[in-house]
Amino acid sequence: MDKRLLDEDEVMQICFVTDDVDKSAQWFADLTGKPMPSLGKAASPEEAKAIYNGMPASVGCKIRMFKFGNIDVEFLEPGPEKSAWRDLLEQKGPGCHHIAFRTRNLTNRNAYLEGKGHKLLQRGEFDGSHGRYAYYDTVEKLGVMVELLEFDKDKEAQPSAG
Repeated sequence: MDKRLLDEDEVMQICFVTDDVDKSAQWFADLTGKPMPSLGKAASPEEAKAIYNGMPASVGCKIRMFKFGNIDVEFLEPGPEKSAWRDLLEQKGPGCHHIAFRTRNLTNRNAYLEGKGHKLLQRGEFDGSHGRYAYYDTVEKLGVMVELLEFDKDKEAQPSAG
């Protein structure tokens, strides 16, 4: 088993969950002087193949992503269904949801995080099924979740996630 979380020495993204993505992103755009990013959304349920708390799930969200030279800052408004996004918003209110790291081997990093006691809460496909995400419960230790992002274009060979 791997003895590390990181493949690269960088944070890829920080995400804030909100009950109004447009209002929150407009505030951030005004604060930073960055242009308002276009509105994005979660992949369709057929494409996402999401798993939430170990069960197939249909989860949705609206996203506005600010690109900086060294990190992306994401604002995310969850849909009404139960999800890792909705759970944290209901438990803590608007605020930081996760910090994301890129990985080339989600299978190994999953084993590493779960071996440290951090349960996989939600996973799914994105970007036209060319990548996948996974959220881990690190809230008690970190205050936010850890997200791993794996892109097909640079992933290591590994067993299918199933």
